This record gives sequence, structure tokens and C-alpha cells, in this order.
Amino acid sequence: MEKASKFLPLILGGIVAIFVFFVSRKIRNGNEINTERASILEKAREVKLAKSILKKSEDEESLSSIG
Repeated sequence: MEKASKFLPLILGGIVAIFVFFVSRKIRNGNEINTERASILEKAREVKLAKSILKKSEDEESLSSIG
């Protein structure tokens, strides 16, 4: 029983270390996914803005050619 009580803090420390490792890894993966999503959304906004500018310039050209 005395040997078990000597190793109990070591065992509990190991369990806590493993738990912290998995939690930190999950958080890191979540941050990478969020960064990737933000990048994709930013690119989509840029494409949408470019399309709207192109459409506006085409509308102006068609109005100037009609008038």
C-alpha cells in the first residue's frame, strides 16, 4: 500500500499530462480549421466583389453603347 501511495502522484500526473496533450491538440486543430475557413471566406468575398465590379462596368458599357 505504501508503494502504491508513492506512485499515485506520478500516475495522476501522467494521466493529467495525457489529457492536457489531447485537449491542446484538439484546440490547435480547431484553430487551423477556423483559419482555413476564414481564408476561404475572404477569397469568396473578393470574387463576389470582382463580379459585382465587372457586372457594373458591363452595365455601364451597354448603357453607353445604347445612348
